[in-house]
Amino acid sequence: MTTIPEPTTTPTAEGQTFLVGDSIYLRPLIEADAALATSWHQSMFPQSKERTEEWLKETIGKASPWSGPLHLGIVRKADNRIIGSVSVHQYGINYWLASKVDRLFGDAGEALRAEATLLAADWLINERGQPVAHTEAAACDEIYVQALLAGGFRESARFREMFVRDGQRTDRLCFDYLGPKWVSNLGDPHDVELPRTGTGQPRPVPPKVEVAEDNLPPNAIMVGERVYLRPEQVGDGKQGALVARRETETFFDIGRHLMAETQLDHWLKNHEKKSPPDWITFAVCLRETNEVIGWVGLLDVDYQQGFAESGSFFGDLAHRGSGYGSEAKQLMLEYAFDRLGLHMLQSWVYFANTRSAAALRKQGYKEAGRINWLYTHEGNLANMVVFDLLATEWRAMPREAWQHSARS
Repeated sequence: MTTIPEPTTTPTAEGQTFLVGDSIYLRPLIEADAALATSWHQSMFPQSKERTEEWLKETIGKASPWSGPLHLGIVRKADNRIIGSVSVHQYGINYWLASKVDRLFGDAGEALRAEATLLAADWLINERGQPVAHTEAAACDEIYVQALLAGGFRESARFREMFVRDGQRTDRLCFDYLGPKWVSNLGDPHDVELPRTGTGQPRPVPPKVEVAEDNLPPNAIMVGERVYLRPEQVGDGKQGALVARRETETFFDIGRHLMAETQLDHWLKNHEKKSPPDWITFAVCLRETNEVIGWVGLLDVDYQQGFAESGSFFGDLAHRGSGYGSEAKQLMLEYAFDRLGLHMLQSWVYFANTRSAAALRKQGYKEAGRINWLYTHEGNLANMVVFDLLATEWRAMPREAWQHSARS
């Protein structure tokens, strides 16, 4: 039988007038909470009391109360025990809520977790006047999900088989809690039609290319018929900075960016220091000339859950629309599914970027829904369309050589 630790001596609400619910209240984390870190620290791995105290001093002590992120303890009113936490992360104009309650509390804990998430969302929307609060959940967390829906959250996206819970695959659900005054002024973002281009029909996967040992491209990891993928290296920043200055389109990232060569090289050095890396990025090179023409990558790789976000960019105007990007992306999918053994990939695209969305459909991705009001665009709050692709689906796609054209 599992024994729940006894509550520690921590302050009561002490007259706190907000973020107080029927069964719990939310307060800032304090050093004494380190004694029960496994109940609230949002990690699946064990962490000692001493390391948690360091984390509290480094993360909480140095954070600005205005710019966050904000970490709040979920405290049970009945006995003043901390049982979980809610973190509030701000990204531009939107807020994301991440929550945890100790799994040893079972279904009762999931109900209290929902109460805490709803408290935080109501505070952000109806007191602080924010347009939207986002959160997510595993589909198997039925008590939590139903409480969110009953409390005003709405499901906006479903990523298939993204999480592992108790040895089984389950979907990741994304929810939004919309500010009623913002909806009154701007309309319901769920009603905004997604613009589309292309046929939406998947294209066959090109068969693997056999390369003679004496013809291997330099430092190549994946080799296709016309392009190959190699690790990014110091010096690639120069090419990236140049193509950024020559960009003619504005819709890829909702406005263009100027980047310095030194910035790009510094970013590359930093993200390669982690082992294993949480970002895996490749330079896309022409086999004929070794020229760098673009970039593909796996972002925020979760090796334990088996997923990542896929991304790509081809800034060289002379090579857009020639099928190089599709070929490079298929090489990256082979790396993700066959070499890394990932189970699924997700991808996020601005509504206005119909070209990238059409390319994802062509590569076999399926629409997973939308994430509303993530950025400003043309005087409004705008949305992203999200996609997912399962390894089993990619492996089941037909293999067939492509017929290349000037605009393939």
